Amino acid sequence: MTGTRPADAALAAVATLAVTLPLTELFTPAGAWFRPSVFFVALIAVSGAVLRTMTTTRPLVVLGQAVVAFEGVCLVHGWGHLWKGFVPTVDTVHTLGILLTDAYRTTTTYTAPAPADRGTTLAVSLLIAITALAVDALAVTYRSPAVAGLPLLAAFLASATNTSTGLAAWLVVPPALAWLAMVGRQGVGSLRTWGGTAAPGGRTDTDPAGSFATVGRVVGVLALAAAVVVPGLVPHFPTTFIADGLARSDDARGNGGTVRLSTSIDIARDLSDRSSDPVLVYRTTSEDPEPLRVGLLDTYRRGRWQASSDVTFVPLDGRLPGSSASPDVERTTEKITVSSSSVGLPQVAMPANPVGSPFPTGSWRVTGDGLVELTSRVPEYTVEYEQLAPTADQFGPTPGGAAPDSEDLALEPRSEERVRSLLDEVTAGDDSPLEVARKIQDYLRGPTFTYSEDLADQTAGGQRAEEPLVRFLDTKRGYCVQFASAMIMLSRAAGIPARMAVGFLPGAIDGDDRVVRVSDAHAWPELWFPDLGWMRFEPTPGVRSGIAPGWTRETSAPENSAVPAPSSSASPSASASTRPERDVTADPQQDAGGGSTGSGLVDLVRAHAATIGGVLAVLLLAAVTPFGAWLARRRARRRARDDAERIEAEWQSLLLRLGDIGIVPGDGSTPRQASHELGRAAYLTPDEDAALGRVVATLERARYARPGADLPDVEGDARTVWRAALGRRQRLDRVRALLLPEEGRRHWRSLLRLPGRGAAERRSPDDED
Repeated sequence: MTGTRPADAALAAVATLAVTLPLTELFTPAGAWFRPSVFFVALIAVSGAVLRTMTTTRPLVVLGQAVVAFEGVCLVHGWGHLWKGFVPTVDTVHTLGILLTDAYRTTTTYTAPAPADRGTTLAVSLLIAITALAVDALAVTYRSPAVAGLPLLAAFLASATNTSTGLAAWLVVPPALAWLAMVGRQGVGSLRTWGGTAAPGGRTDTDPAGSFATVGRVVGVLALAAAVVVPGLVPHFPTTFIADGLARSDDARGNGGTVRLSTSIDIARDLSDRSSDPVLVYRTTSEDPEPLRVGLLDTYRRGRWQASSDVTFVPLDGRLPGSSASPDVERTTEKITVSSSSVGLPQVAMPANPVGSPFPTGSWRVTGDGLVELTSRVPEYTVEYEQLAPTADQFGPTPGGAAPDSEDLALEPRSEERVRSLLDEVTAGDDSPLEVARKIQDYLRGPTFTYSEDLADQTAGGQRAEEPLVRFLDTKRGYCVQFASAMIMLSRAAGIPARMAVGFLPGAIDGDDRVVRVSDAHAWPELWFPDLGWMRFEPTPGVRSGIAPGWTRETSAPENSAVPAPSSSASPSASASTRPERDVTADPQQDAGGGSTGSGLVDLVRAHAATIGGVLAVLLLAAVTPFGAWLARRRARRRARDDAERIEAEWQSLLLRLGDIGIVPGDGSTPRQASHELGRAAYLTPDEDAALGRVVATLERARYARPGADLPDVEGDARTVWRAALGRRQRLDRVRALLLPEEGRRHWRSLLRLPGRGAAERRSPDDED
């Protein structure tokens, strides 16, 4: 085992990543688990290539890859629990165990798509790394790509069988093609070692392995097409899933269709879904229903919200305490009775400040922020809650350091300067906390801001990253996440603790009931005041959110949008009464400024900066080795002291380039013997064989002529032989020879002082670089 076999290793890595495609249907956001998975797969492929150059003992190669992969997992997922920041310890393993336990709980309780939190990200990327290790070991180290189909199939089925419907072809075809490519490559390589007979009357002009490869490709494509088409003609069997978890849907064997909002705010996906499917049906005693919370987030990092703590508990008395407001704050006790709920576990939709014991014992818990979560499904429940009616003087200031949590006052460093500058423009120094909050809310609900759902669509579709806060404040165009984020940061800058709530608007009236639909997903800020606790504000324009809470409005202040009721339904009647007639997706700055082509191009580059950078990096890496080969040939010609050394360098270069496509003369062959072997192996035509003969004849003269003799230049003839031999090889062989030439690798190894293989080393097709 003398070759690194990078092409085989690359195919194994691609096949491993291809079988993970169904996971994009199960865990979101996909980038959270896909990025570390790509890193681990690449790490295993590269470490295997390096280890195979160091030892021929196959178990040692696999063991070394496992150690490298484990170290990579610890560095990525166990950061902060490593000795000296590098060495795994018992604490590292304990931490990984906790995360894997969380992953098990998530996958067995959440419906698809489940959140890609730290636990599930570790579990998914670890399983992909194990698959990559098995595939690389079987397909590359042990040279059995057909057997490598077993771990690939196991990994594919683990995700595919947890989807609720049949898989799309784009999820099935890539992994199948990758595996067929691995098997086909081994078959063609083995076929070339058999040899063959020349056709009558002279040599053949093509590699005979090509015809067999063509037949194999046709058979593989037909079989794959049949595998894709035939299942569409037979009934779809019921799906299975992990412990009643991921695959639950109306068509699966689970508990029925469910909806769960993202609480890592990648809420754009939820907000872009304007489905009219019902999520909740309830009745309420309140004349002014509140939004129904399902999640609370307090930490803002790089444009994304998440919860800073995942601690949960069950109150000792088994009762919810209601509001934390002072006893002298006026309040009423209202009630909602939910007759149907398809909100996915562990979320439960209810107003703020619930009281009593609305759920069966053992079926619920409370987070550190006071949010209620369910541990088992409760489709019908009745919740009593306290609805506050505070006076203006009860919105007192927060003493320094008295916030419920330090995160509730944290500002994002990248936007802090812009936020503080805007706060000074919107508020006055002698404003009370309530006046500050009202002015911020009125500013964001004012006519200069536009609510735009197309941004949610683009963000959810991956066409653009989550809108940065500074950009939102500049463009004054966004959806509820940006409006809520802006008010939270402005409030925090003013010393008012604030956090994000996600949930649903109150829904549309349907007879005696209210119906909440998927399209009612919403986000809003909650501000904390010492005598009141957490109070809801509504900076999102009324076209989406309806009228803001009463305590947030001054009687003399005009309301931006005179909307009689919240726009909480995707039904035609609700949309007609709440949507403005103008196009809310139009960018006011572009309308006013005219030509926006330049800024549009800049925005496009910014939105896809990571992708563009990745493509440029790949192109740069692909050019490194060919550039090294060009430098090596240039250096050899420049250092030649006479024509004889120049001809010798040209011959050695030709041998190396032919070796890149598996054409290597026998050990100890003279140049003339080597030319006969090379001509037969490369299937040269008479003219091309004559060019090779001229190269060899000139080489013999160079070796035996007197020093300083004038010799013709054979660079053109050598190039003719090389191009002819290259053109008759399979496409993959040509690509490998052009991207990974041995001359280039030797050049960089010599500069880095890395060990390499001898020039006379014989390579078989299975061991080609």
